Amino acid sequence: MTGIRIGSAVAALGLALTACSPAPETAETPAPQTEPAAVLEPLPMPLPINAMMVSLVDFAADGVWRPAAQETEITDEQWLYIVQDATNLVVSTTLMTTPGTGANDAEWVQNADWRMWSQEMQDVALQAKAAAESKDRERLKLAGDRLVELCQACHQEFNPGLPTMGINRFPIYPKRPDATP
Repeated sequence: MTGIRIGSAVAALGLALTACSPAPETAETPAPQTEPAAVLEPLPMPLPINAMMVSLVDFAADGVWRPAAQETEITDEQWLYIVQDATNLVVSTTLMTTPGTGANDAEWVQNADWRMWSQEMQDVALQAKAAAESKDRERLKLAGDRLVELCQACHQEFNPGLPTMGINRFPIYPKRPDATP
């Protein structure tokens, strides 16, 4: 008698579960259609690329190559600054490929050399970030040296009258307490 009760209970449970399950889709039952997500355009950059370079790229690049070139030991705090500056450089490469309001911005971002140097700067900035995270002075030096070369080459082609070390031209930027003059 117990076997019949268990069998009946299992059958009843199976029927209850089947009744709660959604009906399988058939050719007559179309799958519900969802609207595709709207693709939003990036925000425009309301400043000239040069302004972004001076305020973001120059400051961050200085924070990478200067400690890499210094003779003294890099402190734990400096390594953290270098990671932050390298991260800012990575982000700035996307902004460098976004036209701003400068007279030459739209032309620059369409130029193959500009794009190549922007991509290489991103690669070097990622290398600098990895070097700083692992506190690898030699890798940081290599990345810093390449960063200087990239900046100089790009400036020679696109803005020859503008020095590549803007942080030295704009004393309004505060020096970090651990930065060497």
